Amino acid sequence: MMAVLPATAQVQFRTAELQRLATALQIDTATLPEGYSHPTANGLHLTVYVSGQTVSHIGLHLFNDELRAIGSSPVFDFLERYFLQLKYPPTVKTAQNMTRDDKFRFTTGTLATIDAVRPTDDFAFSNDNHHYTATWSRDGQPLLAVSFPVEYELISGENKIEAEENLQADIQNTSVSASSLPQDDASRNDHYLDDSFSNRLYFRKSKLVASSQHPAETAANIMLSTHTKGAYDISVTQISYGFRKKVFQIPLNKWITFCRNSGCQLYFGVENIEANGDISAVVLAVNEAENYNHVLTVSITADAIARHEGTLEARLYPYVPTHNVVNMFATYRKSSPKTFVSR
Repeated sequence: MMAVLPATAQVQFRTAELQRLATALQIDTATLPEGYSHPTANGLHLTVYVSGQTVSHIGLHLFNDELRAIGSSPVFDFLERYFLQLKYPPTVKTAQNMTRDDKFRFTTGTLATIDAVRPTDDFAFSNDNHHYTATWSRDGQPLLAVSFPVEYELISGENKIEAEENLQADIQNTSVSASSLPQDDASRNDHYLDDSFSNRLYFRKSKLVASSQHPAETAANIMLSTHTKGAYDISVTQISYGFRKKVFQIPLNKWITFCRNSGCQLYFGVENIEANGDISAVVLAVNEAENYNHVLTVSITADAIARHEGTLEARLYPYVPTHNVVNMFATYRKSSPKTFVSR
């Protein structure tokens, strides 16, 4: 039997704001191809991104696709979308009120200068963990410069509820292939917050430790690497705004790959080791570019470690602002692991 699909599937929008912009610009979404495209609407050259029949970006065409590919950053989409929003602000706000409320500042040039910006202009940006600065220049002369806070909701264009609603599909739609799995760095040993959380992987004779004799190190490798021996799933209870719960199960390597793809660095901390070798741990997925953490508490049983497979139970607190995470773990202290092995 064959399933007959409609000739044109209904295009969806990742956020209500993107749908508003598409309507205001009268964009013919049925003609949009998958991936990035550059249609013209209302006399404006645009950048639009469609993935899986879902529009996830609409903005002014400010950056060449080559630059975007070389320097993957949420800043590109943000600036394109935000400048378009300033031209087409919501009915409840003026452009001036938007920039005031969002603490978005023009340090060189004005809103009118945007019309003079070309995709071929030189562009640079920096981030001091509190604010971004972005500068366009031409022939060595500054043309436009802006600053804005490092805040996830502002930069992504998603409010917290939208971000949390999109998360499950984002993880499940993550592609995992051999080519997408980077090799592990045996020398890394960075910490986050304090010594409680580390991105260190544990090796013995150049192989990742995967042994019941070393449960703490094995648990770290399982949660931080897609190359650790075994096949694990993770049953996630997502705790969202208003204490709403959502439960779903995914392969663990999808979660790890999703975090990497979205610009998060993973850090692991042991909370407790039971006498039977069961591990309670916390994984922090840290996104410095957008100033948030995903906080994952996970249970890794001794049986799963011994069999190199199993379903791990976890609770996920997504998109927690970094300053809240710092407060949350101010008194967090890792239990002393029972054994450590050499690299």
